[in-house]
Amino acid sequence: MRTLASTPRPLLYLHRGGGGFFDLLLAQVAAARLPLFLHPVAMEEGWEAFLPCLKGLGFAGAVLEEAASVPEGVRLEAEAEKARRVDLLVPTGGGLLGQYTEGVALERLLAQRFPGARALWLGPLRFELAPFLRGLGEVHVAAPSYAEGDAFLARLPAPLRGRVALRPEEVRALVLRVDLLLLNTPRPPLDLAQPYHAALALTPGALAVAERVQLFLGPEDLWSGRVWAVLEGLGHTPLG
Repeated sequence: MRTLASTPRPLLYLHRGGGGFFDLLLAQVAAARLPLFLHPVAMEEGWEAFLPCLKGLGFAGAVLEEAASVPEGVRLEAEAEKARRVDLLVPTGGGLLGQYTEGVALERLLAQRFPGARALWLGPLRFELAPFLRGLGEVHVAAPSYAEGDAFLARLPAPLRGRVALRPEEVRALVLRVDLLLLNTPRPPLDLAQPYHAALALTPGALAVAERVQLFLGPEDLWSGRVWAVLEGLGHTPLG
């Protein structure tokens, strides 16, 4: 891994008590001997007050464990503009640059492992992630209302927009048409998982599905990709 700086700089890590992503990021920074040291701080109301201090105090940036709405005055990379969310803030000569590394990581993971797959989203809809499903072939959603499901699909290119399932029997019918289950719930209905499915869990706790599908990726797989996106956003790029 190549870096753009050799003097160690603090990297603010704003969290709400999680640990999985922090551990992976810390391990990669240590393994690659990057000139960064993580400074974890509990993310509380008014966290934006830290931001004007980043550059003056020599911080490399701020990582948000959970993405947040765009703070006032932050310029956005294209991915953050699509999502209207940020999870990485980097000081630049013109202020702060906001990035959305979770979206970048998800899009890369889907392109690498499931290009063109037909997918069904299960669990609470995360509208900020919808634009990053564009590498799939078709996306269906199980939603609490048609309006909510349709609004989610509207964030995708028209050829990718599938159906909105409201009733359990509609969900079961869609299960037969898809290759990939996108699980945004720790307790997905196990009877929906079939041996011909692949599953990607976006949140911890869905391990019971792993025994029922041909391929299971957990949130750690997405976090690993996000670690790379964070480091790239900070100016550290893979060699080769």
